[in-house]
Amino acid sequence: MITKINSKLLIKSSFIICYLSFSIALTSCTPQVENVFGESAANRVAQNQSDYYTLLESQPQGWVLDFYPSDRIEGGVAYTAYFKDGQVTMSCEQEINNTDISKKFPKGTEHTSTYQIISETGVLLTFDTYNPLFHYWSQPFKGHAKGYESDYEFTFISASPDSVVLRGKRYGNKLCMYPLKESATDYVTKVADMRTTLTAIPRKRAVVDGQTIPVTMAYSLLSYQQNGTSHDVPFLYTPEGIRFYEPVTLGGVTTSQLSYDSNSQELRSSDGRFVFPKPTPIEQMFIASQSQWTFSYKWSTNEPSDMCSELIDIIKERSEVLSQKGYGERIRELYIGANMESFANDRHRWVLGWRTRVSGIDFYIGYAIAIELIDASRQLVSIKMTEPANLFSNYGDWQSFVDFVGQNSPYLLTFDNNDDPKTVTLTSERDNSKWFQLKRK
Repeated sequence: MITKINSKLLIKSSFIICYLSFSIALTSCTPQVENVFGESAANRVAQNQSDYYTLLESQPQGWVLDFYPSDRIEGGVAYTAYFKDGQVTMSCEQEINNTDISKKFPKGTEHTSTYQIISETGVLLTFDTYNPLFHYWSQPFKGHAKGYESDYEFTFISASPDSVVLRGKRYGNKLCMYPLKESATDYVTKVADMRTTLTAIPRKRAVVDGQTIPVTMAYSLLSYQQNGTSHDVPFLYTPEGIRFYEPVTLGGVTTSQLSYDSNSQELRSSDGRFVFPKPTPIEQMFIASQSQWTFSYKWSTNEPSDMCSELIDIIKERSEVLSQKGYGERIRELYIGANMESFANDRHRWVLGWRTRVSGIDFYIGYAIAIELIDASRQLVSIKMTEPANLFSNYGDWQSFVDFVGQNSPYLLTFDNNDDPKTVTLTSERDNSKWFQLKRK
């Protein structure tokens, strides 16, 4: 019995000793874990915030911001930002028509507000006081409580003196920043000029390693089909050409940006494997164009209009009826091409449209169209009427004008100059007595 009791005591004592040893070991681990991190999480976040402040304010000229609003379908907008002492001075390469405060800001206008770098789930850059140039994309406007659904707070993803990458807190669009190598004024001027140059020369083809691939480059969006899937890649304009929101891979070649050659009018990747060639006259006129081509109707002279007599009669009759309504309204021009109405008011891209004036105020009416190249060798295109666009419901008596253009499609096109067309004559393929001439605006 004595042997058994001593054995139990021995086992119990051993257990107690092991437990105490384990507890001491656990206690002794605590300071070792803290030493691995060196400092508290709060201190590390504070240091990151301080480092980001220093980085943003370190650039003597400021930064370029590749900003993508909304769902990116409109492409990107280039901003500049100069950070100093908690303030940020911004400018934009586009005119900002901020109807919320009833004020237009011409491209290149500078506006100063404040910014902060704060800690939430991560470290955030927040443009925390109202800047009418930048908050334009996130403020509500009539009929749209969420505005353009764009961010003004961004989480840091990566940061270095060469680039800063952030992501929108709410909507998730990527925001990339690059150091400015010239003044903000010079930068936005060059970008605006490049936008004007390239939007006037639409693209419908890419040539990759010698292979022609159908694409559409329009309104800061590159669209193409690959392996049965549609792709829409937004981009923005730079002083050199364009930069994509994300890398584009076509024909096994990947590129992130393209440079513009003013002599060849081509857009090229740095290795020359990815090229947007100079567009054909039809591409310049219709396919993805942001310009308008006006009907050569002589409104106030006795000169003959450049169109068939049937169309002259339709326009003359509709114009006279309009003028007799007593509002003093006059048609100023008729056109085919990019919708003159603002995108915020009407989202139809291409229209058969007209501009009318009442009491010195212009109004834009349109009927949405779809234009398709049927035969490039014959320069044959289809112009299809799709649906009423801006304000057409108030001008239903102009349906005969819409019907004439739509019902006599497709058209054979004859340009005055294939290199730089200024006028084009459209002749109905099915009835060559139906024709009209358009002039590039």
